[in-house]
Amino acid sequence: MKKVLVYGLGRTGISAVKTLDDLGYDVYTYDKNIEKVEELESYTYSSISDLKKDFDFDFVVKSPGIKPSDEVLSLLSEKYEIISDIELSYRLFPDRKIISITGTNGKTSTTSMVSHILNEEGVRAIPVGNIGEGILWPMYKNPDAVFVCELSSFQLHDTRYYRPRIGNILNITEDHIDWHGSFEDYYQSKFKIGQNQDESDFLIINAEDDILQANKANFKARLYEFSSKREVARGAFIKDRAIYLRDKDLVKVCDLDNLLVIGEHNYENIMAAILSTYLFGLDLSDIERHIKTFRSIEHRLEYVDTIRGLKIYNDSKGTNVDSSVKAIESFNDPIIIIAGGYDKNIDYTDYIKAFKKKGGLMIILGQTKEKIKALCEKYGVTYQLADDMRDGVDIAFRNSDQGDVLLLSPASASWGMYDNFEQRGNDFKNIVREYKD
Repeated sequence: MKKVLVYGLGRTGISAVKTLDDLGYDVYTYDKNIEKVEELESYTYSSISDLKKDFDFDFVVKSPGIKPSDEVLSLLSEKYEIISDIELSYRLFPDRKIISITGTNGKTSTTSMVSHILNEEGVRAIPVGNIGEGILWPMYKNPDAVFVCELSSFQLHDTRYYRPRIGNILNITEDHIDWHGSFEDYYQSKFKIGQNQDESDFLIINAEDDILQANKANFKARLYEFSSKREVARGAFIKDRAIYLRDKDLVKVCDLDNLLVIGEHNYENIMAAILSTYLFGLDLSDIERHIKTFRSIEHRLEYVDTIRGLKIYNDSKGTNVDSSVKAIESFNDPIIIIAGGYDKNIDYTDYIKAFKKKGGLMIILGQTKEKIKALCEKYGVTYQLADDMRDGVDIAFRNSDQGDVLLLSPASASWGMYDNFEQRGNDFKNIVREYKD
């Protein structure tokens, strides 16, 4: 019987314990803050507190949030192979149908779009990974489903053999340097989505991303590209306000004006979703019909309401600069933006420059308050400091005019003020609705 340690009892750890126990593994768990989990009461595992003992594990499955610099992880890596739940999912279930999606921004939206198209067509698709439930349990219990995997750099960092038949790298911009230690380690982790693919597999990449273009010769899979700015030799592109797909033939897929989402970044996500489902085997006419019914996901450029003439959008999932820049660029009306949060040691200059083009007021809160304030002063952006979300919303309503946009797109993580971006977005929505007459 193989002996396995699950390090971290969050969402992925719980899914791992359930699956490994059901498969007959001898399961041990370690978590600095948790010993027992109510959801695991009917499963057999041993919770341990002293890792200095020699347990002779076959491997360790770690939570994706645990940094490579973690002291306990350093101790374990001297003795054992460390893998992510994503890697384990492939080792346990190599024959599952997988479409995988990574990138700095757009992962959740694209994963949701692909899942939507497949499910609407009658193909059972389950979104997993960085979205929904931890990957192992649903993959174990649903052998006939298609798994649409949203993969973070954290999850891909600890993969070795992982190989999706269809992979996507949507874009690469600076993020999570505090976790990875360097930008190169960050994007090399993203590239692992395609490291084991060969010419029988497909990899979909952004034709306008400089880092992807500089490295695309290193991938062995058949490459399909998407572009919002120019035609591509093989893939999808936008021309005359419509999306076209070029493979053996050139086919118009859909008009942008018939879609229910806005913004160039969403059009790029849609092109990746179209290519993913086309390469999976769906007919383009069916893909067109289903993508036209897709609505923005919650917390990602989500329209909330129009209150006192102020159009309100919740983009709490804008946790880095590039994501929030794209949100800003989606609007033509003057913007009041709520910015700031947890500091991931990233540069906010492009965020400030993008916002300056729109005029308006930047309301700053959170740990990054002083850093963003200094850049506002440097580039001449009007700002006010807020104590918390409620104060920020109050400032916004007091300074708004008819037709303005109030946008929560903080370019920062939520930690320190909230447990996650969902909690932040829900708090924002609840507060703004109090202003409704």
